[in-house]
Amino acid sequence: MREDVLTTLADEAAAVTGGCGATLAVWPRAGVETVLVASHPELGELVELEHVLGDGPGLHALRSEHPVNVPDLAHDPRWTRLGREALARGLRACVAASGRGPGATAVVTVYGLRPDEPGEPVAPFIASLARQAVWLSTFAETRDQHEREVRQLRQTMEGRETIEQAKGMIMQALGIDAEQAFAELRRTSQNAHMKLRDVAERLIAREI
Repeated sequence: MREDVLTTLADEAAAVTGGCGATLAVWPRAGVETVLVASHPELGELVELEHVLGDGPGLHALRSEHPVNVPDLAHDPRWTRLGREALARGLRACVAASGRGPGATAVVTVYGLRPDEPGEPVAPFIASLARQAVWLSTFAETRDQHEREVRQLRQTMEGRETIEQAKGMIMQALGIDAEQAFAELRRTSQNAHMKLRDVAERLIAREI
């Protein structure tokens, strides 16, 4: 979900600024993997190369906290290999800017097909998109986590209902109380090397 939201933002960044495409990287809090998205696969290859090299317009914008305008990637002496790879993909220029938010930083890089495209004037707008990306990423991550917790809780409740139903069947079949029925269910689980819920499900399905 979070990647989908950020990919849409990368598409919008390119469309609004007049670029041919854009990449977006989010550095969340410590211990969380960096999120990298791109409006086109070949741009994703460029941002991955930038991270392999440990330098490039996006990483420079991240470290300096200032927008980086590269009027011509083919002739910029700072990132010659990245420039060659960009040129091989028909790209000539880019603008990168970073933005900070609650516990994370984002970098948006917009690419152009011609020199000085989209150009330095769009840098403030790209920086604002980077800040927006941080907030969207944080919101989407929180929502994803909430949905995972709800799914886990639902699975837990369903598992308990299944076990209770199996216990009832054992109580009725053997004429024992709930505690004894649960002990019988657990014994079967251990002997069969199966999860308690799986044993309960098979019992209900009359497979054991």
